[in-house]
Amino acid sequence: MGNDNTKIRNGEKVTEEPPHMPYEEDGINLGEYFAILRKNGWKIVLFSLAMGFVTLLVMFLSPDIYQATAVLTPAVDEKRPNPALGVLASFGVDIGSPTKVEDLETLFKSNDLTVRVFGKYNLWPVALPDRFDPATGKMKFCWTDRLFGREKGPRAPGDWDAIRAAKDRLNVNVNKKAGTVSVSFESRSPEASANIVKYYLEEGKSRLQEEALDRAVKNKQFIEEQIGKTVDALTRDRLYALYGQEVEREMMARNREQFGFRVVDAPRVPDRKLKPRRIFNAIMSVVLSFLAGWIFVVVRGVTGRNQSHSMKQTAIS
Repeated sequence: MGNDNTKIRNGEKVTEEPPHMPYEEDGINLGEYFAILRKNGWKIVLFSLAMGFVTLLVMFLSPDIYQATAVLTPAVDEKRPNPALGVLASFGVDIGSPTKVEDLETLFKSNDLTVRVFGKYNLWPVALPDRFDPATGKMKFCWTDRLFGREKGPRAPGDWDAIRAAKDRLNVNVNKKAGTVSVSFESRSPEASANIVKYYLEEGKSRLQEEALDRAVKNKQFIEEQIGKTVDALTRDRLYALYGQEVEREMMARNREQFGFRVVDAPRVPDRKLKPRRIFNAIMSVVLSFLAGWIFVVVRGVTGRNQSHSMKQTAIS
């Protein structure tokens, strides 16, 4: 097999040495990194400052949001459990139990309570200032509704509007170790945030009170029916004791101040906004933009270097 570098000159075979190609490392050293950064550093800095300035402008266009919070604890039932209540429970009658933190969490997260609060206190101008028109009392018809074809025109606010509005603004958190529940609400007005939390507390206690009274009345009616049907004297005495228990429960339910839950920290009007954190967001935008610009410049420099090296290799070969 012949050698590709062997040529015939003046009737003799002459072997030519291939041209010497300088060896280049595939990697890139730190000096080249810093050279790329020095060359494009001013671009990265200007880009980072511009992004921080734009972020700051956007943050200033966003309204201030205030949050008011109340801390609750379940009302303590100091009475000892009565064994006679098992008789009533055996008939399938709900005898009730002391409120727990999980019960309070479920209560304040319920959609029914939200609908009740929004409907009673007309919170639409506060919770949905951009969507609700106080002059007409209806929801504004925006371009997104026209785009998706969800609505045909202005309409009165409904239950789902209240549920969606509270989903992003109402926060209910449980501290099981301390046995407390915190209820907070966010809005553009500090006074409105505190008032709305008070409304939730009032309506939550009203709902617990109504349920307890309704349960006591139904249990009393059931016990009266059982007393009329019972002949055994011992059983009748137990039923009378249960009837007295239900009368006592009804009286305690009417004591609104001590029923359901106790307010540890009442909602106060906040003196500082919760968000947006304008300076922090602007600084983070500058830092992230600088890192993104640095990565982009280095990757572009390395890619250009590799392409140039490949073109030289092709030209030589």
